[in-house]
Amino acid sequence: MEIFPHVHQIRSGIADRDLFQYLFIGDNVLLLDTGTSTTPEEVILPYLRKIGISPDRLSLAVNTHADADHHGGNAPLRRFAENMLLACGDADRSVIENPDRLFALRYNHWMADHGVGLSLLPEASKWVREMAGPAHRIDITLRGGERIALDDARAVRVLHVPGHSNGHLAFYYDRHRAVFVGDALHGSYCPSAKGDPSLPPAYFSILAYLSTVQLIESLDVEWIYSAHWPAYPLGKAAEFLDECRRFVQLADGQVRNALQRHPAGVTLRECMDECGPLLGKWPASNQWLLMYPLHGHLAHLEEIGEAVRVHNGGHVKWKAA
Repeated sequence: MEIFPHVHQIRSGIADRDLFQYLFIGDNVLLLDTGTSTTPEEVILPYLRKIGISPDRLSLAVNTHADADHHGGNAPLRRFAENMLLACGDADRSVIENPDRLFALRYNHWMADHGVGLSLLPEASKWVREMAGPAHRIDITLRGGERIALDDARAVRVLHVPGHSNGHLAFYYDRHRAVFVGDALHGSYCPSAKGDPSLPPAYFSILAYLSTVQLIESLDVEWIYSAHWPAYPLGKAAEFLDECRRFVQLADGQVRNALQRHPAGVTLRECMDECGPLLGKWPASNQWLLMYPLHGHLAHLEEIGEAVRVHNGGHVKWKAA
């Protein structure tokens, strides 16, 4: 649907959740995210036909970050838009270009030290691998601060918003005071299409994530649009940003409590099992995603000297310093 003049939200779904891409139409046509490996043919191309835009007009498709449901459509879309350039955040390039690196460095990064990762869920792992599509090159990378011209009068500003991934990008459209954040902000959960908790927040770097929240707060924002969350208008946008920060505070407290309950040390898995039910009511099958924020909190406490890492065989433990 057209959310602003010449700006469209393309809606589909992934599991029980909404999945949105965004299309900016001008002399240049900009697409934010390409979805999964099936999204271009099933969703994006039919939408372009519906609004009378030829795929040949696509100038640039930008992956907001490294996740299979945001860049898996790169190679399939390129087949229909041969002149389109593909872009992403500079720090996400290596994992976006190669599905093997995506799995090794993002979904299974902590298997050896902590025994947690997507590979423990074979059916889910197969499903995500199919979504990721084939390896495909990125043409240009962005670091934040760039302006992408739509025409002589309109442009979007690129923001670097890490926390969920190292190279995560967002896009500020000042004409309508709107920011398009991908998965950069998580609130207290990622909702299903019906609004129920579906996934836990999946930031992995505490300070980077909080800096992203602060950056979005500093903008003149009337609308927040994302990849899975509903649109937040003025007022609701501020509440959503507060919700992001409150969850970080809640998770910090629960991780500190877990360290106190385990004076000899707590593993990441134990922390996930104990803290998960206290942090949200998402399905148990999605609990594995807590590895991202809880590892981030344990690592942060280690960095500031309030926890120490223990290596004594088996999986890594942390204990209160």
